[in-house]
Amino acid sequence: MQIGFKYHNCKGFGNLYNYAIKHNYMITKEAKQRLKILRFWKKYGLEATREAFGAKRSTLFNWWKIYKESGYEEKSLNPGKQVRRINNKREVHPLILKEIRRLRIEICPNMGKAKVKKNLDEYCRKNNLPIYSESKVGRIIKDKKIYHHRQKISHFGKIKEIKRSKKERKPNDFNIKKPGDLVEIDVVVRIVNGVRRYIITAVDVHSRYALAICYNRHNSISAKRFFQKLEIIFPGEIKAVQTDNGSEFHKYFMDYLKEKEIIHYWNYKGKPYRQGHIEKFNRTIQEEFVDWNEMWLDDINEFNVKLIEWIDWYNSKRFHWSLNLMTPVDYLLTNGYPVQYVVN
Repeated sequence: MQIGFKYHNCKGFGNLYNYAIKHNYMITKEAKQRLKILRFWKKYGLEATREAFGAKRSTLFNWWKIYKESGYEEKSLNPGKQVRRINNKREVHPLILKEIRRLRIEICPNMGKAKVKKNLDEYCRKNNLPIYSESKVGRIIKDKKIYHHRQKISHFGKIKEIKRSKKERKPNDFNIKKPGDLVEIDVVVRIVNGVRRYIITAVDVHSRYALAICYNRHNSISAKRFFQKLEIIFPGEIKAVQTDNGSEFHKYFMDYLKEKEIIHYWNYKGKPYRQGHIEKFNRTIQEEFVDWNEMWLDDINEFNVKLIEWIDWYNSKRFHWSLNLMTPVDYLLTNGYPVQYVVN
C-alpha cells in the first residue's frame, strides 16, 4: 500500500507535521534512555549515575523538572530541536553598499571583488568607514546580487530587450512507453594528432536502439544532418529528444526539431546522470570501439564505415541486461516494430 502526503506542495508543513506527531504521540529512544537514567539516579544517587552514564547534575535536574511538570509523561523527555533560534545577519554599511554598486555597475561592469576592494579601501579611509575583507566584499556582491546585465543598443540609440526563452526540462514523472518517446543525444570528442573529431551519438531510452556518426565539425548543421539520418533508420516516430546545453544543439538543430514538432528537452547543467542512458552508451562505444580504432580517425570516411559496422553489431548482436538479454533489434521485432539497416 502506498501512503501519500496530502500537503506535499506546502513547503515546511511536512517537517512541522512530523514534529507535532513526534511530540504528541511518539516516544523516542532518547526519551526512554533519559527516563532510565532518571530512575537510576533516584535509586543509586548522583555519583553512580555520573560514572554509569556520564550525565551532569544540571542535566539530570533539568530532565526531572520537565518530566515532573508534564505530569510524569514519558513523551515529555523527547529531545527538542537543536537549530539555532537566532541566526546572525550580515550587516553592511549603506554607504559601502552604494559604493560597491557604483563600482560594479557604473565604473566597470562586473568588476572583480579584488579590484572592488582596492577601490573600496581608499573610499572607506576618506570617509572613516570600516574596511571589509575581500571575501566579505564577494559575499556582499553575491547576497545583494550586484551584477551588470548587458544591453543591446540599436543604431537608432534605442535599447533592445533581450528575450531569453525558457528551456524546457524533462518532467520528473515522464513516462516512456514505446520507442521514440525519448531519444538522448550527445557528443564524444576525441583528439588525434592535434586534430579534433566529434562523434555524435544517440540512443533510444526504451529499446536501446543506437546510432553514432563521426564529424569533423562541431556545429548545429552536423547535429541536424545526424538527426535526419537517425530519422531514416529509426523504427518509429521520434516524439522527444533530450540533449545537453552544447552549442551544436542550437540554431539549425533546434529549428529542425521545431519544424518537425519534436519536443526538445534540455538537461540541467552539471547533471549528466539525468540522461544516464546516453552517458552509458558513450562509455561503451569508447571502450569497445573508439579505443581500438582510433588510428582511423584521420580518415573520417574510413572510420565511419567501421563505426557503422559496429553499430549494426551493437543493435543486432549485442545482448543487453536491460532488455532481458535480448538485442535491440530482437526486442523491436518481438514487439512488432519495423527495423531498417543503418545507412551512412
